[in-house]
Amino acid sequence: MNKMMRQDKILEILQKRNSVNLEDLANELGVSMVTIRRDVSELYERGLIEKFYGGIRKRNHFTEALFFERVKINQDKKEKIAELALQFINRDTTVFLDASSTCFLLAKKLAENKDFLNIVTNNLYTALVLSKNSTHNIIVVGGTLDNKNGVTVGVIPENMMKEIRVEKAFFSCSAFSLEEGAFENLPHSASLKKIVGENCNEIYLLVDSSKFDKKSIMKTFGINEINKVISNSFNEKIHEVFKEDFVYYKNKKGA
Repeated sequence: MNKMMRQDKILEILQKRNSVNLEDLANELGVSMVTIRRDVSELYERGLIEKFYGGIRKRNHFTEALFFERVKINQDKKEKIAELALQFINRDTTVFLDASSTCFLLAKKLAENKDFLNIVTNNLYTALVLSKNSTHNIIVVGGTLDNKNGVTVGVIPENMMKEIRVEKAFFSCSAFSLEEGAFENLPHSASLKKIVGENCNEIYLLVDSSKFDKKSIMKTFGINEINKVISNSFNEKIHEVFKEDFVYYKNKKGA
């Protein structure tokens, strides 16, 4: 379990219990007290938890902050990817935007730069930012709210997406391997993405360079299922496989 997954798990535990002892937390996650203290310090500095002697507690109203903290992680890379993705979305297109922070940033750009789109999403924050452009037709996939991330999850959104067909689906991922494809950390997220992928014409994978050459828990799409890979930087191996379907940000020197 990497640091991000571990810290997400800590926040998930606090959602259920409100407070927890550090020693119990270390035992539950199977890590040392040194590691737990380091994770707790980072979460505290980000304003997501409160500390008391020997333990931590849930901070009131930290859930929205958590999503926007994720937006800030590698935000410069995500902004470049979102800017590149704009060129593939034209008026009257029906698209799906997943619940990722990268697609949230893409949604902000769509609201500002594109009109008359049909957009499907299961991220409430993404839907809200899209609503600033009144020309868009926005479909929010219903279901159980994961208030840690502002997204709907479960069998309801999965069943709903089985009935909706989109032209272009934009997904981020937790990891990307040229040997196998795209991966997700969370099973429920992977399940919904697979369903959308089966009911769309084209799959666009938005992946920042920090996720290259990695694998995670659940595979979402094989290499042959992905139509375009959009990234913040060039990667020779990816370019060899995808050719012109690998779209990447070029700096002033063209690299």
